[in-house]
Amino acid sequence: MNQTFVSSMEHQSEGKIKAIEQEIRALESRDLQLWSIALVALFIILAGFVALIAPRLLWHLNELVTHDQNLATLLLGLICLLVLLNVYLFTERRMLLSARHELVQQLCNAEKRAYTDALTGLYNRRFMEDALKREIERVKRNDSNLSIMLSDVNNFKDFNTRFGHLMGDRILVEVGVLLQKNFRAADIIIRYGGDEFLVIMPETSLSQAMVAIERLQRLLTRWNGAEYREYTLGLSSGVAIYFQGDRLEDVIKAADADLYVRKAASKQPQPAL
Repeated sequence: MNQTFVSSMEHQSEGKIKAIEQEIRALESRDLQLWSIALVALFIILAGFVALIAPRLLWHLNELVTHDQNLATLLLGLICLLVLLNVYLFTERRMLLSARHELVQQLCNAEKRAYTDALTGLYNRRFMEDALKREIERVKRNDSNLSIMLSDVNNFKDFNTRFGHLMGDRILVEVGVLLQKNFRAADIIIRYGGDEFLVIMPETSLSQAMVAIERLQRLLTRWNGAEYREYTLGLSSGVAIYFQGDRLEDVIKAADADLYVRKAASKQPQPAL
Protein backbone atom coordinates (compact mmCIF):
# COMPACT_ATOMS: atom_id res chain seq x y z
CA MET A 1 0.00 0.00 0.00
CA ASN A 2 1.30 3.46 -0.91
CA GLN A 3 2.98 5.03 2.12
CA THR A 4 1.83 8.53 1.13
CA PHE A 5 -1.76 7.28 1.09
CA VAL A 6 -1.36 5.69 4.53
CA SER A 7 0.19 8.89 5.90
CA SER A 8 -2.70 10.90 4.45
CA MET A 9 -5.21 8.61 6.15
CA GLU A 10 -3.42 9.02 9.49
CA HIS A 11 -3.52 12.83 9.15
CA GLN A 12 -7.24 12.64 8.34
CA SER A 13 -7.82 10.53 11.45
CA GLU A 14 -5.93 13.05 13.56
CA GLY A 15 -8.07 15.88 12.15
CA LYS A 16 -11.24 13.90 12.84
CA ILE A 17 -10.15 13.31 16.44
CA LYS A 18 -9.74 17.04 17.00
CA ALA A 19 -13.13 17.76 15.41
CA ILE A 20 -14.88 15.17 17.60
CA GLU A 21 -13.17 16.51 20.72
CA GLN A 22 -14.46 19.98 19.86
CA GLU A 23 -17.99 18.62 19.43
CA ILE A 24 -17.79 16.88 22.82
CA ARG A 25 -16.66 20.12 24.46
CA ALA A 26 -19.54 21.95 22.76
CA LEU A 27 -22.01 19.38 24.13
CA GLU A 28 -20.57 19.72 27.63
CA SER A 29 -20.95 23.50 27.35
CA ARG A 30 -24.55 23.06 26.20
CA ASP A 31 -25.20 20.74 29.15
CA LEU A 32 -23.97 23.44 31.52
CA GLN A 33 -26.16 26.02 29.78
CA LEU A 34 -29.15 23.71 30.10
CA TRP A 35 -28.74 23.40 33.85
CA SER A 36 -28.20 27.15 34.17
CA ILE A 37 -31.44 27.82 32.28
CA ALA A 38 -33.25 25.33 34.51
CA LEU A 39 -32.04 27.01 37.69
CA VAL A 40 -32.95 30.47 36.41
CA ALA A 41 -36.41 29.29 35.33
CA LEU A 42 -37.01 27.63 38.69
CA PHE A 43 -35.92 30.78 40.51
CA ILE A 44 -38.27 32.95 38.41
CA ILE A 45 -41.22 30.62 39.03
CA LEU A 46 -40.60 30.52 42.76
CA ALA A 47 -40.02 34.26 42.90
CA GLY A 48 -43.27 34.91 41.03
CA PHE A 49 -45.18 32.59 43.32
CA VAL A 50 -43.74 34.21 46.43
CA ALA A 51 -44.49 37.68 45.04
CA LEU A 52 -48.13 36.70 44.54
CA ILE A 53 -48.81 35.17 47.91
CA ALA A 54 -46.43 37.04 50.21
CA PRO A 55 -48.66 40.10 50.66
CA ARG A 56 -51.63 37.93 51.51
CA LEU A 57 -49.58 35.87 53.91
CA LEU A 58 -48.56 39.03 55.70
CA TRP A 59 -51.89 40.85 55.82
CA HIS A 60 -54.67 38.34 55.34
CA LEU A 61 -53.36 35.06 56.67
CA ASN A 62 -56.67 33.82 58.07
CA GLU A 63 -58.59 34.84 54.96
CA LEU A 64 -55.99 33.21 52.73
CA VAL A 65 -56.15 29.91 54.54
CA THR A 66 -59.91 29.69 54.77
CA HIS A 67 -61.31 31.48 51.74
CA ASP A 68 -58.80 32.21 49.03
CA GLN A 69 -59.49 29.74 46.23
CA ASN A 70 -56.72 31.26 44.09
CA LEU A 71 -54.02 29.69 46.24
CA ALA A 72 -54.93 26.19 45.10
CA THR A 73 -54.87 27.38 41.49
CA LEU A 74 -51.47 28.99 42.00
CA LEU A 75 -50.08 25.87 43.60
CA LEU A 76 -51.46 23.72 40.80
CA GLY A 77 -49.96 26.08 38.22
CA LEU A 78 -46.60 25.95 39.96
CA ILE A 79 -46.68 22.15 40.04
CA CYS A 80 -47.57 22.02 36.33
CA LEU A 81 -44.73 24.39 35.46
CA LEU A 82 -42.27 22.34 37.48
CA VAL A 83 -43.46 19.11 35.82
CA LEU A 84 -43.13 20.64 32.35
CA LEU A 85 -39.69 21.97 33.23
CA ASN A 86 -38.57 18.55 34.43
CA VAL A 87 -39.94 16.86 31.31
CA TYR A 88 -38.05 19.35 29.16
CA LEU A 89 -34.85 18.91 31.15
CA PHE A 90 -35.14 15.11 31.07
CA THR A 91 -35.69 15.08 27.30
CA GLU A 92 -32.84 17.48 26.58
CA ARG A 93 -30.52 15.71 28.99
CA ARG A 94 -31.25 12.33 27.39
CA MET A 95 -30.55 13.77 23.92
CA LEU A 96 -27.29 15.30 25.14
CA LEU A 97 -26.15 12.06 26.78
CA SER A 98 -27.02 10.07 23.66
CA ALA A 99 -25.14 12.52 21.43
CA ARG A 100 -22.15 12.53 23.77
CA HIS A 101 -22.07 8.72 23.91
CA GLU A 102 -22.08 8.56 20.12
CA LEU A 103 -19.31 11.15 19.86
CA VAL A 104 -17.19 9.37 22.47
CA GLN A 105 -17.60 6.14 20.48
CA GLN A 106 -16.57 7.96 17.31
CA LEU A 107 -13.58 9.41 19.17
CA CYS A 108 -12.49 5.95 20.34
CA ASN A 109 -12.78 4.61 16.81
CA ALA A 110 -10.89 7.59 15.36
CA GLU A 111 -8.11 7.22 17.95
CA LYS A 112 -7.87 3.52 17.16
CA ARG A 113 -7.53 4.30 13.45
CA ALA A 114 -4.92 6.97 14.20
CA TYR A 115 -2.77 4.39 16.02
CA THR A 116 -3.45 1.48 13.66
CA ASP A 117 -1.78 0.60 10.39
CA ALA A 118 -4.46 0.73 7.69
CA LEU A 119 -3.16 -2.33 5.82
CA THR A 120 -2.30 -4.89 8.49
CA GLY A 121 -4.42 -3.74 11.42
CA LEU A 122 -1.31 -3.71 13.61
CA TYR A 123 -0.17 -0.71 15.61
CA ASN A 124 1.74 1.97 13.70
CA ARG A 125 4.84 4.04 14.49
CA ARG A 126 2.80 6.76 16.16
CA PHE A 127 1.58 4.23 18.71
CA MET A 128 5.09 2.78 19.02
CA GLU A 129 6.51 6.03 20.36
CA ASP A 130 3.97 6.21 23.19
CA ALA A 131 4.24 2.48 23.92
CA LEU A 132 8.04 2.57 24.18
CA LYS A 133 7.89 5.51 26.58
CA ARG A 134 5.43 3.62 28.80
CA GLU A 135 7.53 0.45 28.74
CA ILE A 136 10.70 2.35 29.58
CA GLU A 137 8.96 3.90 32.58
CA ARG A 138 8.01 0.38 33.67
CA VAL A 139 11.65 -0.72 33.33
CA LYS A 140 12.67 2.15 35.59
CA ARG A 141 10.01 1.32 38.18
CA ASN A 142 10.47 -2.45 38.26
CA ASP A 143 14.08 -2.80 37.13
CA SER A 144 12.85 -5.29 34.53
CA ASN A 145 14.03 -6.28 31.05
CA LEU A 146 12.83 -4.84 27.76
CA SER A 147 13.74 -6.32 24.38
CA ILE A 148 12.96 -5.02 20.91
CA MET A 149 12.85 -7.15 17.77
CA LEU A 150 12.97 -5.74 14.25
CA SER A 151 12.06 -7.94 11.27
CA ASP A 152 11.74 -7.46 7.55
CA VAL A 153 10.60 -9.61 4.64
CA ASN A 154 13.50 -11.04 2.66
CA ASN A 155 13.79 -9.73 -0.91
CA PHE A 156 10.45 -7.97 -0.64
CA LYS A 157 11.28 -5.48 -3.40
CA ASP A 158 11.95 -8.32 -5.85
CA PHE A 159 8.76 -10.02 -4.70
CA ASN A 160 6.74 -6.88 -5.50
CA THR A 161 8.39 -6.63 -8.91
CA ARG A 162 7.47 -10.19 -9.84
CA PHE A 163 4.05 -10.65 -8.22
CA GLY A 164 2.80 -7.08 -7.98
CA HIS A 165 2.04 -4.72 -5.11
CA LEU A 166 -1.36 -6.23 -4.40
CA MET A 167 0.21 -9.61 -3.65
CA GLY A 168 2.90 -7.80 -1.70
CA ASP A 169 0.22 -6.22 0.48
CA ARG A 170 -1.30 -9.65 1.08
CA ILE A 171 2.08 -10.96 2.20
CA LEU A 172 2.46 -8.08 4.66
CA VAL A 173 -0.97 -8.86 6.09
CA GLU A 174 -0.01 -12.53 6.41
CA VAL A 175 3.23 -11.60 8.18
CA GLY A 176 1.19 -9.56 10.64
CA VAL A 177 -1.01 -12.58 11.33
CA LEU A 178 2.02 -14.84 11.85
CA LEU A 179 3.60 -12.35 14.25
CA GLN A 180 0.39 -12.19 16.28
CA LYS A 181 0.32 -15.98 16.49
CA ASN A 182 3.95 -16.16 17.55
CA PHE A 183 4.19 -13.49 20.24
CA ARG A 184 2.50 -13.12 23.61
CA ALA A 185 -0.52 -10.94 24.27
CA ALA A 186 1.73 -8.66 26.34
CA ASP A 187 4.07 -8.09 23.38
CA ILE A 188 3.32 -5.08 21.18
CA ILE A 189 3.51 -5.74 17.44
CA ILE A 190 4.00 -2.74 15.18
CA ARG A 191 4.27 -2.22 11.46
CA TYR A 192 7.39 -0.10 11.52
CA GLY A 193 7.25 0.87 7.86
CA GLY A 194 7.28 -0.76 4.43
CA ASP A 195 8.06 -4.44 4.99
CA GLU A 196 9.55 -3.87 8.46
CA PHE A 197 7.87 -4.96 11.68
CA LEU A 198 8.90 -4.11 15.22
CA VAL A 199 7.96 -6.05 18.35
CA ILE A 200 8.23 -4.58 21.86
CA MET A 201 8.73 -7.40 24.38
CA PRO A 202 8.28 -6.28 27.99
CA GLU A 203 9.99 -8.22 30.77
CA THR A 204 11.96 -10.20 28.20
CA SER A 205 15.69 -10.86 28.36
CA LEU A 206 17.89 -11.16 25.28
CA SER A 207 17.94 -14.96 25.52
CA GLN A 208 14.15 -15.08 25.85
CA ALA A 209 13.81 -12.81 22.81
CA MET A 210 16.02 -15.18 20.82
CA VAL A 211 13.73 -18.06 21.77
CA ALA A 212 10.80 -16.06 20.37
CA ILE A 213 12.70 -15.47 17.11
CA GLU A 214 13.50 -19.17 16.77
CA ARG A 215 9.84 -19.99 17.39
CA LEU A 216 8.89 -17.51 14.66
CA GLN A 217 11.22 -19.21 12.19
CA ARG A 218 9.63 -22.59 12.94
CA LEU A 219 6.20 -21.05 12.39
CA LEU A 220 7.37 -19.69 9.03
CA THR A 221 8.66 -23.13 8.04
CA ARG A 222 5.29 -24.68 8.79
CA TRP A 223 3.50 -21.90 6.89
CA ASN A 224 5.69 -22.40 3.82
CA GLY A 225 5.13 -26.15 3.90
CA ALA A 226 1.37 -25.98 4.42
CA GLU A 227 0.57 -25.59 0.72
CA TYR A 228 2.26 -25.09 -2.63
CA ARG A 229 3.11 -21.51 -3.54
CA GLU A 230 5.30 -19.91 -6.17
CA TYR A 231 7.35 -18.28 -3.45
CA THR A 232 8.79 -18.96 -0.02
CA LEU A 233 8.17 -16.42 2.70
CA GLY A 234 11.22 -15.54 4.76
CA LEU A 235 11.86 -13.06 7.56
CA SER A 236 15.14 -11.74 8.89
CA SER A 237 15.06 -10.58 12.49
CA GLY A 238 17.36 -8.67 14.77
CA VAL A 239 17.00 -8.01 18.47
CA ALA A 240 18.36 -5.53 21.00
CA ILE A 241 17.82 -5.05 24.71
CA TYR A 242 17.14 -1.72 26.38
CA PHE A 243 19.41 -0.61 29.19
CA GLN A 244 18.43 2.26 31.44
CA GLY A 245 19.77 5.48 30.01
CA ASP A 246 19.72 4.29 26.40
CA ARG A 247 18.02 6.45 23.80
CA LEU A 248 15.10 4.87 21.98
CA GLU A 249 16.58 5.52 18.57
CA ASP A 250 19.84 3.86 19.60
CA VAL A 251 18.05 0.69 20.72
CA ILE A 252 16.13 0.51 17.44
CA LYS A 253 19.35 1.10 15.50
CA ALA A 254 20.99 -1.73 17.44
CA ALA A 255 18.13 -4.08 16.54
CA ASP A 256 18.38 -2.95 12.91
CA ALA A 257 22.14 -3.58 12.86
CA ASP A 258 21.63 -7.04 14.34
CA LEU A 259 18.99 -7.73 11.67
CA TYR A 260 21.39 -6.97 8.82
CA VAL A 261 24.19 -8.99 10.38
CA ARG A 262 21.89 -12.00 10.58
CA LYS A 263 20.55 -11.38 7.06
CA ALA A 264 24.09 -11.28 5.65
CA ALA A 265 24.99 -14.48 7.50
CA SER A 266 21.93 -16.32 6.24
CA LYS A 267 22.63 -19.18 3.84
CA GLN A 268 19.06 -19.32 2.55
CA PRO A 269 18.06 -16.38 0.34
CA GLN A 270 14.29 -15.92 0.49
CA PRO A 271 11.77 -15.66 -0.97
CA ALA A 272 12.82 -18.19 -3.60
CA LEU A 273 11.54 -16.64 -6.79
